[in-house]
Amino acid sequence: MKADKKIIAAIIIVAFLLMLLNIVSSAYAGEEAVKKAMEKYDIHHYEEGIALLKKEIDARSGDDLVLPYFILGRFYLKEAGLYRAIYETSLMTTNEYLIKLNGSKSGKKSRYIPYFLGLLHLEMGQPKKAAAYLQQFINSNPPDERFREKARLRLGMAYYLMGEKKKGEDYWRGVSAKDEEIIAEKGYILARLNTGLKDALEMAQNAINISQKSGRKDIQLYRNAAYVYYKNDMADAALELLDKMPSDEAVFVDNMERNKVIKFYDPSTIGDISAIYYYAAGKYFNRVMNLRGRERYEDLIRYYLGEVSYGLGRYDAAIDEINNFVKLSKRDARYNERARVLLGACYYKKGDKKKAEEIWNDVLNKNPQDAGIISELMDTYAELKVADPAILKRMEEKDSSSSRDEKLAKPFYMSLGRLYYNKKDYERSVQTLELARDKGNKNKLETNDPVFLIRLADGYYRLKKYSESLEIFFGIGKVYPIVRQIQDTIQGVYSAEEKGSGEARIN
Repeated sequence: MKADKKIIAAIIIVAFLLMLLNIVSSAYAGEEAVKKAMEKYDIHHYEEGIALLKKEIDARSGDDLVLPYFILGRFYLKEAGLYRAIYETSLMTTNEYLIKLNGSKSGKKSRYIPYFLGLLHLEMGQPKKAAAYLQQFINSNPPDERFREKARLRLGMAYYLMGEKKKGEDYWRGVSAKDEEIIAEKGYILARLNTGLKDALEMAQNAINISQKSGRKDIQLYRNAAYVYYKNDMADAALELLDKMPSDEAVFVDNMERNKVIKFYDPSTIGDISAIYYYAAGKYFNRVMNLRGRERYEDLIRYYLGEVSYGLGRYDAAIDEINNFVKLSKRDARYNERARVLLGACYYKKGDKKKAEEIWNDVLNKNPQDAGIISELMDTYAELKVADPAILKRMEEKDSSSSRDEKLAKPFYMSLGRLYYNKKDYERSVQTLELARDKGNKNKLETNDPVFLIRLADGYYRLKKYSESLEIFFGIGKVYPIVRQIQDTIQGVYSAEEKGSGEARIN
């Protein structure tokens, strides 16, 4: 009997030890998974890190999700900023590409140029110009019925933005929404205009159901539906669609004639993806705030939520978040100064430039020798295209002293290079940015921040050094294939200029 009790006790002890070992092993495996994800963050492979974190999140529950949720929020915030930079460059190159195509006097023109010029001007906030191009496209009686219907929908959007809402709605009603692409397009336009969001959601879900039955994966359809989900506060559904989206495909390929193929892209796609990523970052940060163990990250999350709101154009919300951070944060004082730089940017975006400049001047006067904070301020000036010769002069004076410290040198030169770019001094911009580049791995994301590489490529593009610019985007494209849109448009501009000068075209 005693022997049986000893055996039972031994079994219980062994079972307990095995359970304890399993808990420890699981915890260790979880730590390793998070560590591997952070390694991807450090080398700027954000999408790979996100995939690793999502697997870890599926294996956890409750308060154990605090750390992976927090890190996932940081990943999406970083990726949102990257896509915003890609979007800004794509607008510039797409604009010049379409201008070249439209102004060409040799050979046959694509009939679809006016349609995509219409999309571009809508994205650039010029609905009147957009309407003229879209009407031109419709009047040309294009052979593809779907594009004709999409043009009518976009024309309605243009009139709606011009204040002629009834006229816009009349155009929408005149479009027969039977094809899944048209259904998704109509839902997307409603979501972009923040009207009829429930109707837009029904359209998006209907379009996705039809596409799943047909097996089609259309880049615009997936983007359109994802955007509608985002506007209806459905973060996971929006992200799931973006993961399935073939991001490197053109919206339309016009096989004009033998050996002449023209690729067209929707200029709003990358900007919409950026907005969805900002939104996703905010959702994951807020999930952390609802769990025990959030205290370790709470003040940083307030700051990050300020960045999220700023990225989404919600400047009043950003101001509230930043003020709360400054008031409650126990972090190093530098965090407060960085937050105040962002606070100034919010006021600037709201049109209160005087308030913004007061905040920035105070930050600068309190931190005259802090190269990190000065760089943060200069990046903000560059982003907002704030012209201040005194700031540039101070940066140039600080040049020699900052270059002695390698850790300070890179962000310093990145900021100074962007200021030269804003002055349209592209030669000095490229020269300065090159000082921050890893010379041994010049186009690799593992050692160069991708946003920095985009800025450098922009400078080379402005100098008409297209090969150098394309080489950088080729490197970025190995990890982020969506930059194919920029590669194709730069290639098109390059080819048009080479052909116009009588030189051979590149292939």
